[in-house]
Amino acid sequence: MTKDDEKVIPVRVALRCRPLIPKEVNEGCQCCLTFVPGEAQVIVGKDRAFTYDYVFDSTTEQEEVFNTAVSSLLSGLFKGYNATVLAYGQTGSGKTYSMGGTYTSAQEHDLSVGVIPRVINRIFLEKDNKTTVTVSYLEIYNEEILDLLSGSKEKPSISIREDPKEGIKIVGLTEKVVCSATEMVGCLEQGNSARTVGSTAMNSASSRSHAIFTTTLEQRRSADRSDSVVSKLHLVDLAGSERQKKTKAEGDRLREGISINRGLLSLGNVISALGDESKRGTFVPYRDSKLTRLLQDSLGGNSHTLMIACVSPADSNMEETINTLRYADRARKIKNKPIINIDPRTAEMQRLKQQVQELQVMLLNARGGVSQVLCGSEPLRNMSEILEKNSCLQDENSKLSRELSEAVGQTAQMFERIITTEQANENLQSKLVELKQHAALKIDLQRVVESLEDQELKENVEMIQNLQQVILQLQDENAGITASIEAMTSEHCNFLDGEGELRPRVGVPGTPNLMTADKGTLEAFTTQHALQQAQKSKELLELNKILALKEAFVKEMCQGNSQLEPMQIKYQENMKGLQSAVGSLQKEKEELILDLHSAKKDITQAKLSEQRKQRLQELESQITELKKQLQEQAKLLKLKESSLRNVSKLNQEIQAMKVQRAQLMKQMKEDSEKFRLWKHKKEREVLQLKEK
Repeated sequence: MTKDDEKVIPVRVALRCRPLIPKEVNEGCQCCLTFVPGEAQVIVGKDRAFTYDYVFDSTTEQEEVFNTAVSSLLSGLFKGYNATVLAYGQTGSGKTYSMGGTYTSAQEHDLSVGVIPRVINRIFLEKDNKTTVTVSYLEIYNEEILDLLSGSKEKPSISIREDPKEGIKIVGLTEKVVCSATEMVGCLEQGNSARTVGSTAMNSASSRSHAIFTTTLEQRRSADRSDSVVSKLHLVDLAGSERQKKTKAEGDRLREGISINRGLLSLGNVISALGDESKRGTFVPYRDSKLTRLLQDSLGGNSHTLMIACVSPADSNMEETINTLRYADRARKIKNKPIINIDPRTAEMQRLKQQVQELQVMLLNARGGVSQVLCGSEPLRNMSEILEKNSCLQDENSKLSRELSEAVGQTAQMFERIITTEQANENLQSKLVELKQHAALKIDLQRVVESLEDQELKENVEMIQNLQQVILQLQDENAGITASIEAMTSEHCNFLDGEGELRPRVGVPGTPNLMTADKGTLEAFTTQHALQQAQKSKELLELNKILALKEAFVKEMCQGNSQLEPMQIKYQENMKGLQSAVGSLQKEKEELILDLHSAKKDITQAKLSEQRKQRLQELESQITELKKQLQEQAKLLKLKESSLRNVSKLNQEIQAMKVQRAQLMKQMKEDSEKFRLWKHKKEREVLQLKEK
């Protein structure tokens, strides 16, 4: 892609003003627009000025509009750029006239024809034999896409699809290949005859739908069909914005007007989202209507876009005119990024061809350099130095590969020893835990020895005391083994930590062609195997680190749980006491309630009833307080249960990681054994080849 393709350009806007029509003159309307001579500027009323790319007053001819604003888009179309011409404005403001949407073959020599017939003539004047022209014509009526070239009364199924490479595509739309301007005009006439129009108070032949006439150019650059450039030109005649008060539309016309205004509102929201700097980068509501979906590439996408804003000069339409001018002013702020539409596969092939050519030139230069080496002493000396340096680097690489392979092998053996030691240490820890829980360790044997008089019994007790000391020594030994395991792990993993990320380029060597095995391939496979084993050793190291962290965490949680056990027993006892207290208070409360019911019948016991009511309130407050305490105790017990579940889950993860570690160790051993056998076989074959 060239730098020109990467340019970001704004949407261009042309303002087109029609003359006052007889109806407006009869009603006494005055012109409310003033055009600044020599400037692309218009003034509404007395002081509201708007500036655009092009401004055409009511005296401007159709040819000038085409040559000034549209002609440059066609030049870009033949270069491979997409283009869009969009007519917008109030109903009856001259959009269809400017676009030439009602053109027929009878108007061939008429100077008042609009954009579309002039585009048709220009395309067939400039196209060559390698260019294929395809046309399609659709309208959006009441938010439904209708094919104007289908020639069938039945409505075909048409849907919109978005292709990541080709952009918006319309599935089911008729596309006709045309070979002459006459055929293309025939398609335009066919579509116009099928287009929906209606009469309103503002326009006797008002367009009741948005129409899009699309021309596709496929230009082949060579005999290869894949080497082509495809560009599209969308000519869009929008239905006019309208107000029911002026159009006096009823029934179907009113529903059509509502649908038209809804589509134009969605288009306005898209233009606002794209043109407002404060909303840049936010969501653009293309999917709110089918019109904005079809114009997605034209607004903010891959297209050169021109909006022709058509306005009425009558002061009775000033409000609608100002709305159109604001609409067009926002559209000028939209930035498009058009690119030449080359097939990605073709572009990649061209890039590869260019790369091949560059490599061929480099190869020729290198061959020329060999002949120069034979002629000059200075190039010969440089070449000798490079070859010597290359040989030294290869020897050093071979040496480092062998050292790496040996180091990785030693590390793998050390990891195996560490794992074996860890397993033995775990068994020792489990036995120590069992011994610590034995009742014999809780006896103060020294006091028993002092109290005993029988000498033989004293000796037996002293033997038990020695066993207690042995258990304590085993505990110290276990701590020493754990520390040595950690030291061994850190010592034999520093090598891998220093090497960084090791990523071999190929897999484990298999059984390549035996006759091609030589010293170079043997060293290459040796290096690759060493890198693979180093990578697996590093994975083993990371696994060990994570395993150690999880085991330490489980140990801390188990210690916390062991400290919580006496508290749990205490809480359970408290809960029993609280539950019994709640039961007794509840019973007393029920008795008081019965007494109160019986006291109501006896007037003499009124004072006693008041005392009972006070006591009842006290009981209720005590019961509430006891229930709160019960809830708190239950929460603490649930916390212990949650901790136990977490410990169980972590233990399962630790076991799974240990299985994974064992599998990794087994794979490393198998790979080492395979490589050893393969290397031995290759060395033997190399010796046989040398003898031959």
